[in-house]
Amino acid sequence: MTPAALLINPWIYDFAAFDMWSAPLGLLSIAAALRNSGWDVSFIDCTSRHHPSIADKVPHEKPYHCGQYFAEEVRKPEAISWVPRRYKRYGIPEEVFTQNIRKVARPDVILVTSRMTYWYPGVRRVIEIVRDVFPRTPVILGGTYATLCPDHARTVCKPDILFSGEAEGKICSLIEQTIGVKMEAHAGFNGHELDSLPFPAWDLLPLQKALPIETSRGCPYACSYCASGRLFSGFRKKSAGRVADEIEYAVASFGTEDFSFNDDALLFNAPTHFEKIADEISRRGLHARFHTPNSVFANAITPAVSEKMRAMNFHTIRLSLETTNVKRLKEMNRKILPRHFDEAMKNLRAAGFTKKEVGAYIMVGLPRQGADEVREAIDYSIARGATPHLAEYSPIPGTQAWEEAVASARLDIRNEPLLHNNSIFYMLGGSFDRPTLEELKHYALTRQRS
Repeated sequence: MTPAALLINPWIYDFAAFDMWSAPLGLLSIAAALRNSGWDVSFIDCTSRHHPSIADKVPHEKPYHCGQYFAEEVRKPEAISWVPRRYKRYGIPEEVFTQNIRKVARPDVILVTSRMTYWYPGVRRVIEIVRDVFPRTPVILGGTYATLCPDHARTVCKPDILFSGEAEGKICSLIEQTIGVKMEAHAGFNGHELDSLPFPAWDLLPLQKALPIETSRGCPYACSYCASGRLFSGFRKKSAGRVADEIEYAVASFGTEDFSFNDDALLFNAPTHFEKIADEISRRGLHARFHTPNSVFANAITPAVSEKMRAMNFHTIRLSLETTNVKRLKEMNRKILPRHFDEAMKNLRAAGFTKKEVGAYIMVGLPRQGADEVREAIDYSIARGATPHLAEYSPIPGTQAWEEAVASARLDIRNEPLLHNNSIFYMLGGSFDRPTLEELKHYALTRQRS
């Protein structure tokens, strides 16, 4: 009898959320590995904007196939009841999820992923529902929240099995141990070689016009606020040919028009990686639009890289400026400084990129950060031809900056992940109040228009 697995991407519970090429790439990779081992795979994305049940309720799609999620207001958990904002569940209605679950034949195993630590209410609710429908089926939980807050996840979400880190290298043995079903060796991850991974099971998504893609995992830098080192084992890259193969397959099979790079370090050592990818895409005559919502390194934006990004048809480029306070950048172990941003913007402008296409991420709500520091960074980015995007700081367990965030917060962020939320931490860390943040957002908007 063919073994079966049910894979689930839970809802987002938050004060705000927007679908910017978001899809559970890791879970789709696991789905492909399971299929390669002869499994039947069912997949439910609780955050899908294209589910038939909400077809007439989702706002019109934005450019490049981004858009607003369907959302329903829900009661705020006690830990964040003091926040003067509406709290919502983003994704398909709960009753639709339950109906879909009941249509699935009883699986041998249920795999649930997780993303932001403060989105755990969606994870908990998914596990509660599947346990009610399939009480004898083991639930395995992985993903970002499970990796960064394993003790909390075990206690609050109560999976049968929890694993941390990258899943593909562990999932075969984990399933064997859990249910005793032997999996083929080729189904999983061959050591650290990313080229050995199967293509993600993109066909499980209801629409493939825009897809996430990764060319590498991990990051060679160690910025104090970043969790890349905890989520991934070292820094590894796919070959240029393999990346081009994935893009060519998606364009030919699904008519994909937009690709979002999920990398933390897309441009690291660009001559031996990104530039080769760009050359291979050009050689094959592949046509699509490309985006970097995760941001790219300003110190890698050379004239050659800028020209190749323009030739590839990049439409969204985000640079992490963070702040213009060099002392703070050094405290954060940032190797990329304002002078690198300066040079990157000159090269991007020379290649023909516009302010609309190039954005600068500016951190807001860092401990000990004042509003004048943020305004200075806003002015700096605009003066150099970039659009400022304020990125509220979210403390991440296990990072170098975590203990300072714990010490500065007026509530217990160590034991309550809901308080990690970037929409509220600035109020906990003593940096700003809400009117100040709103004033900074207004300042950024008006400065862009002036």
